[in-house]
Amino acid sequence: MFAVAGCSGRQPSLSSSAEHSGYLSDSLYEDSLLELEDTFALDEQSDFEPLSESKDELFDDFVFNFDKSARLQRTRVRFPLTIDEPGGGSHTVERREWRHHALFFGLDFCTVLWNNRSQMYLAQDSNVCEARIEHFYLHSRTVNTYNFERDSTDGLWMLSKISDEPFEHNELQGFLDFYRQFSTDSTYQRQHIREPLRFTTIDEDSEYERVEGTIDADQWFEFAPEMPQDVITNINYGQTYPNPNRMVIQMRGLANGLQNLLIFQRNVSGHWMLTEYEN
Repeated sequence: MFAVAGCSGRQPSLSSSAEHSGYLSDSLYEDSLLELEDTFALDEQSDFEPLSESKDELFDDFVFNFDKSARLQRTRVRFPLTIDEPGGGSHTVERREWRHHALFFGLDFCTVLWNNRSQMYLAQDSNVCEARIEHFYLHSRTVNTYNFERDSTDGLWMLSKISDEPFEHNELQGFLDFYRQFSTDSTYQRQHIREPLRFTTIDEDSEYERVEGTIDADQWFEFAPEMPQDVITNINYGQTYPNPNRMVIQMRGLANGLQNLLIFQRNVSGHWMLTEYEN
């Protein structure tokens, strides 16, 4: 039952249709491209205006525009662009070969993996000069990474490299293997919820006052957000993961301030448990 206590929106899940087509062929997420085809066509026909300097201060402001605009992408990629392949080789892509990449798959939210809440200031830090968009493919256990750098001369964010590698080279592989089963298996999910589960929400009837309390594992399914399943995207602003026993998943709306936080901790038996949920 819900217990009240004191340089220096909508959360759609990704379905199996968002397959990874591979960078060794055409470097496209076909389904995402089809969904946004009309938007891209309008973008090609419209008058192109470069981003204002203010839009390059924060990585979020830049990358959300980069995600939507085919024309902006062609001005913010360092060509020839190097693409590192899983086997250790690499190849390059020239400007004439570039095709639009939908970094957030046409969804209206993004996910960020933090080690703790205190790292979240990085999303609003204008001193961040390097950032990554990571696509973790949970079934194939591969990760595609878009590496961005802020140019030291003009301060503009640029895509500098794309890489494709297996989970084995990523420090988050253990948690992501757990998350894959947690997000798709309701029985397994229930077994990995700490009781009571700490729950924080907004009371819309009381001038959006924050309400903190607890719920049990069965109630979790009444409040749980839809979670990405086949692919999870991470915006990395430079956060590291020194604590191997804690992980925070932030699901954040791209066009509004809505968010969900899922906080996981590994117990003394080595099992990951959902310990706190905030919406």
